[in-house]
Amino acid sequence: MTAHDEPGRAGDRAGWRAEASGPRSAAVRDNLGAIVTGDVHAPRRPPLPSPARVQAPGGLLGLPRRPAAWFAGRELALEQLAATLETGAGAGVISQAVVGLGGIGKSELALQYGFAHRLDYALVWWIDADSPAQIQAGLAALARALVAGSESVAAGQASIEEAAAWAITWLAGRTGWLVVFDNVEEPAHVEPYLARLTSGHVLITTRRDVGWRQLGIAPLRLDTLTRSASIRLLGDLIGPPDAADAAVLDELAAELGDLPLALTQAGAYIARTPRCTLADYLRLLKQTPARMYAAAPAGGDAERVVAKAWELSRARVTQLDPLAGRLLNLLACYAPDHLPCLVLAGADDDEQAVNEALALLASYSLITVTTHHDASAIGGGACQAEQETVSTHRLVQCVIWHQLDDDHRNQARGKAAELISAALPGQPGALHARALYRRLLPHAQAVMAPASPAWDEFLDYLDASGDYATVANIQQQIHAHVLDAHGPEHPHTLAARSYLAHWTALAGNVAPAREMYAEVLHATARLLGPDHPHTLTARNGLAYWTERAGNPVTARNHHFALLPHRVRVLGPDHPDTLATRNSLAHCTGKAGDVVAALEMFAELLADRERVLGPDHPHTLTTRNNLARWTGEAGVVAAAREMLAELLADRERALGPDHPDTLTTRSDLAHWDR
Repeated sequence: MTAHDEPGRAGDRAGWRAEASGPRSAAVRDNLGAIVTGDVHAPRRPPLPSPARVQAPGGLLGLPRRPAAWFAGRELALEQLAATLETGAGAGVISQAVVGLGGIGKSELALQYGFAHRLDYALVWWIDADSPAQIQAGLAALARALVAGSESVAAGQASIEEAAAWAITWLAGRTGWLVVFDNVEEPAHVEPYLARLTSGHVLITTRRDVGWRQLGIAPLRLDTLTRSASIRLLGDLIGPPDAADAAVLDELAAELGDLPLALTQAGAYIARTPRCTLADYLRLLKQTPARMYAAAPAGGDAERVVAKAWELSRARVTQLDPLAGRLLNLLACYAPDHLPCLVLAGADDDEQAVNEALALLASYSLITVTTHHDASAIGGGACQAEQETVSTHRLVQCVIWHQLDDDHRNQARGKAAELISAALPGQPGALHARALYRRLLPHAQAVMAPASPAWDEFLDYLDASGDYATVANIQQQIHAHVLDAHGPEHPHTLAARSYLAHWTALAGNVAPAREMYAEVLHATARLLGPDHPHTLTARNGLAYWTERAGNPVTARNHHFALLPHRVRVLGPDHPDTLATRNSLAHCTGKAGDVVAALEMFAELLADRERVLGPDHPHTLTTRNNLARWTGEAGVVAAAREMLAELLADRERALGPDHPDTLTTRSDLAHWDR
């Protein structure tokens, strides 16, 4: 060993560097321990035994826990699972993938199957398969469980990779085993292992529903429970006395979307929480859903709650495609079921990118894409996109919605409403457009503000479809919004109230509608004047529903007095003027002057065909009235012929189930007697 003075510090031992020379020399500076020179040999690790000579301990059971004591609604799925795994035994490894939304009960189904059939296998082993590393770790654990006794030292010292490879080799040389890969993220993560296995049974649970058929596996998809199974599960978990309250159990099951994880979480929470009844939980769920979806029951696993069920899937799809994450935020705004895919086409400038993002969400079972074959849509030339819809479980929506802050919620809701408006097909009265309007309506109700101009199209569609109750409900919301914004006597408020009276009456609530018309008439006459269109509309509505309330003479007098005002203010061909003429003719007939009514209807029909066209609903109404009063005049054969022709035209123009079509069919049956 040589010592070198550090420049400028000759003789200072603190500045010395110790160096060694020679192949086996040792340099010492501050080392105070022993020095070993020469070749160093690490002790040899004992090798793993040959897989061929290791037998499985009798009935080796490697399940993570016992299955749930209460398990309902999956009897058919268990039978299908058993049939798949037992069919063709001995012809090679039999694999089955159970696919579905997080919280749908995939792992519980596998656990129930594994435990129920534990005596049918020499080995049942469970592997948490969220990642390739976990799969390797699970296989390595299997190797260590199999290698017992004096050779367990070798298994304990083997690397994870070596032990996992040994386990696969052991499985490949045996039959009569079941291995469960739970929560596989990608088919590619298990494909290398499946390729090496030649016998035994493999059961896979996964949220991914793509890639399995390429491996020769037809996935078994789990859906939500039936309502009866949900009620039975809740009742078993909660116990008496609440278990006997079928109505509240049904309501809670509906609120939870029949999702097994949510049902189990709710049932256990109610059963284990003092002074928490079924009704209490339902109330808390409605008032503070975010809190309750995150609330684990006492002694329960805080990670196995609804609030965390989709965190990993959501994070993963957002990482793979940020657009998919934005689409999830939008989908959280809409109604849960059957949003037409074309609505989301405008969510990004690249429509194909939207399609790919939807495919990614579907592959993680976060959404379901369904193709519909509506004869009305196809016959009207609707594009294929109009027949494809997206559904999102209501709890997925709820959890995502409550994870957004207020700004992101407002942005998402505003964009969602904008996309609905852009997707409206126009022609709300046309038969070929009704299927799309019908599917868009619940989503519009979820996101569109009452002041949105798009409601006009939806109300026209509902009017053409004869769904007056729904129109009245929507108009009630519009009226409440306008009243709050402008006050009770603003013209906009009075107009909205007049429309509300109209739809309320058509929905069958005549008495409150007449009261509303009287209130509107008094206010409009005072504030706007006797000839204002709103005043005239209120007068017409009050007169019309006076007749429907059983007073045709008074109603006829009201219409007779109103008609010259409408002619002067609106003109003789205005639709409202024609409507008053129709009501006047009808009331005249109801008051006993059938001949005069027939003359009035005949003149009106010619004018409505000229102004509105032969297939307009109002024109068809006039034809129905003319035929009816022709029959009342005693010319029954002519009435039947007119109604038969009208029925065909109404079925073609309005559809077979429209209330006006049903009226014509009923009138024809009356005169056929």
